[in-house]
Amino acid sequence: MSTVLITGTNRGIGLGLAKAYAQQSNNTVILGLRNVDSMPDIDVGQGVKLVKVKIDSGDIESAKKAMEELKSQGISKIDLVIANAAIGDCFGALKEVDLGSFEEHWRINVLAPLALYQACVPLMPEGSKFVWMSSGASIIDRVPDKLDAGYGITKSSMNYLGRYAHFEEPSIISFSLSPGWVQTDMGDRGARWSGMEKAPITVDESVAGIVKVIGEATKDNYSGLHMRYNGTQSKW
Repeated sequence: MSTVLITGTNRGIGLGLAKAYAQQSNNTVILGLRNVDSMPDIDVGQGVKLVKVKIDSGDIESAKKAMEELKSQGISKIDLVIANAAIGDCFGALKEVDLGSFEEHWRINVLAPLALYQACVPLMPEGSKFVWMSSGASIIDRVPDKLDAGYGITKSSMNYLGRYAHFEEPSIISFSLSPGWVQTDMGDRGARWSGMEKAPITVDESVAGIVKVIGEATKDNYSGLHMRYNGTQSKW
C-alpha cells in the first residue's frame, strides 16, 4: 500500500493524476487543494482512501500545517509526492513582463514547491519519490519562440531544486518531470499565445506517461534528471 500526495488536484493534470492513482488498489491518495471544496468526485479502486487537505501555494505555511493535520489522522509516511500545483499566466516579451506577475509566479512555482518539499521530507521513507512537475518552457537550451520566459524561468528554477534534492537526500528519488504540452487551461492558453487552437497532447496521454515514468523511477535512472512524460530525458 502506498501513500501518494498530489497538489493541485481539482483540475487538469492534477485531477488526471488523482484519478489514476485512485484506481490503484489500496492506495491512500492525499489531495492537496487550495480550496478543499473544489475537488470533484472521482472513482476509486479497491481499498483506496481519499484524503483532502488544504495546501495553498500562496501560503508557504500551509504545507507544514497540512502535514500536522495528516499526522493527526494517522498518516505517518508519504511514499510519493507530486508537486503539481502551479500558475502559468506570465507571458510576453521580457521587456514587457509585469514584475508583480513574475514575482507571484516565482512564489507559486518555486517557493511553494520548496516549502512542500521541506514539509514532506520528514515523512518520506527510504525509496520514496518527490516529483517536481516542470515544463518544456523551462529549457534554457532552446530558441525562445513562445513568449513564455516569465513562466519558464520559474520552472527552470524548480528544476534546480529537483536536481539539488537528488544529491542532498540520498534516500529520496527526486526529479523534475515535464508533462508535455497538454490540453489544460494553462496549456491551451499558451497554445493560443502561439497561434494554435489548443495544445497537442491530451490529459489522458500525458497522465498515462507520467504514471509510467514515476513507477519506473529509481535513484540510478531518473533521479536528479529532467524527464519527460514519454520516458525520454529532457534538456535543462
